[in-house]
Order: sequence, then structure tokens, then C-alpha cells
Amino acid sequence: MPKLNSLLSKLRADYPDLNFTRAERFQFSPPATVFYDPSETEPLLLLHEVGHYLSKQYDYSSDIELLRIESIAWEQAHQICARYGVAWDDDFAQERLDSYRDWLHANSLCSNCQISGYQDTAGLYHCPLCAKKWQRKYIPD
Repeated sequence: MPKLNSLLSKLRADYPDLNFTRAERFQFSPPATVFYDPSETEPLLLLHEVGHYLSKQYDYSSDIELLRIESIAWEQAHQICARYGVAWDDDFAQERLDSYRDWLHANSLCSNCQISGYQDTAGLYHCPLCAKKWQRKYIPD
């Protein structure tokens, strides 16, 4: 498994339009900036952020769309792993996606009824049982 610095050098050479910036966490900022934590040793995190860049899908209006975008970025990371000598770890990717799945479930629960509500196009959740409305609570890291 390549060290992060070695992987960064290869990615910078292959994607000269992509900016790689040190930060306290991994994050993609459209259209072409990857923030990365140099203290992290898991190269899949870096490839996942590059996956966001490669997918060119970053706009979403609902929480389920955000989960879809995250899934696509992980699939992009999977597709480029071999090119960079990074072993794919499906369990790791699924654990990361689970954090979004858990977040989506938590956001959709009505505080009155504890049943899943639905999200409208404005991002507002609605309970089909008691008609309560609420906004998303947070977005996962």
C-alpha cells in the first residue's frame, strides 16, 4: 500500500487541474479541490475524494441524493485503486457509507412518532402520521 505522499505525487501528476490542500479532514470542494489530512494513513480516503472530482456530481437537493453521490465517489475510488497500487477494502468503504445511511435514517425520524418521514424538494422532512415538519439535523463528516 503506497504511502500518502507517494500517492499524492502520482495523483498530482495525473490530475494537474486538481488542487490538493492540507486540512484536518478529507473533503472535496467543487470544482477541483481535495482537502486531505496528512496524518491519515488510509489511501482510500484520498482516492474517495478524487472520486468526487472524477464523478463530476456534487449538487444535491435531498439527503438521499447526497448518499447517492457518496456511493458514486466510492465506486470511482474502486475503479482507480489498481492504477495506484491501493488495495480495495469494500468493508472500509461500506463502513463509511454506513455513516451516511445512519445519518439519513436519523434525519428522517420524526421526534413525535419515531417513524421515518419523507423529504420534500426544499429539504424539509414531513411525518406521514402526525404531519410534523423538520429540517435535517446535521451532515456527517
